[in-house]
Amino acid sequence: MKIKERTKKKKHTGKIIALIVIVGIASAVAYSYYQQKESEAHQWHWVSSGPFSINKNQYKLGENIFMIVNGLQPTDVGEIDIVDPEGGVYSKIPFNGTMKSSFKQFFKPVTERSLALCNATALVGNWNIVFKGVSYKSIPFKIINEFIPGEESGSGMAPVPKGLYPC
Repeated sequence: MKIKERTKKKKHTGKIIALIVIVGIASAVAYSYYQQKESEAHQWHWVSSGPFSINKNQYKLGENIFMIVNGLQPTDVGEIDIVDPEGGVYSKIPFNGTMKSSFKQFFKPVTERSLALCNATALVGNWNIVFKGVSYKSIPFKIINEFIPGEESGSGMAPVPKGLYPC
């Protein structure tokens, strides 16, 4: 009689262990799947025009915009104009293919750079990277009305002082 009881206990113990192993494997697969989806969401999707590329087409307030220039020809000489939502030139970056065929540049739109941009929400909208002196198409990008964590009160996002307030 004791042998039958031991056999039943061993069968139940084996089933429980098998169930734990299956649940563990299913959990690991689900975790791996969601980790992969999360990492895909954080990958950059480069937007290009000729040798010019930016890391994505939509940014949050306070986020850096990364630009890579790779493969400039010696005849490629000009200027990159960063155009804000109001149509003003926010920043200019010269380039010369005879001097450098590639370079990296980053910028972060902030209110301190331009008096025409009164506060952080003035940065929100459709921007353009325009190439002067060459025939490459401009690269549009958008800044959405959402701060990256930690930038809500970060530098460069404060309103322009009252005496200089153009709005």
